[in-house]
Amino acid sequence: MKKTRFALYSFLVFILFAVLLFLAQYFLQVQGIISLNYRIHFLIFFTAFIGVMTFLTLYILDKSAIIGFAFLGFVVFKLFAMGYIAVFQKDFKEEILSYFMLYWAYLAAEVLLLIKLLKK
Repeated sequence: MKKTRFALYSFLVFILFAVLLFLAQYFLQVQGIISLNYRIHFLIFFTAFIGVMTFLTLYILDKSAIIGFAFLGFVVFKLFAMGYIAVFQKDFKEEILSYFMLYWAYLAAEVLLLIKLLKK
């Protein structure tokens, strides 16, 4: 029960972090500072979401020994996903630095979650 509660808490913290990033994007667009496509942001969020759900599922199932391997696999998956987004989304090229900042923000959140899971 403790693992499930911790996993749920970690999931909610990740979702709160994502909501804050979406709100930051909204307010930056309203102020006219930056113009990002929500679809691309959602794709970046979704790749991170899949990884977080996998890590938490492995943690609940008591498979902590392979969480690191899953993380490495998802880093490669997300790298290819970013390549796909860069090639097929026209808006990506206009604000490439901003999208990579989003990518690194989600990656940092995943790494912090992973470290917290492995310390438990």
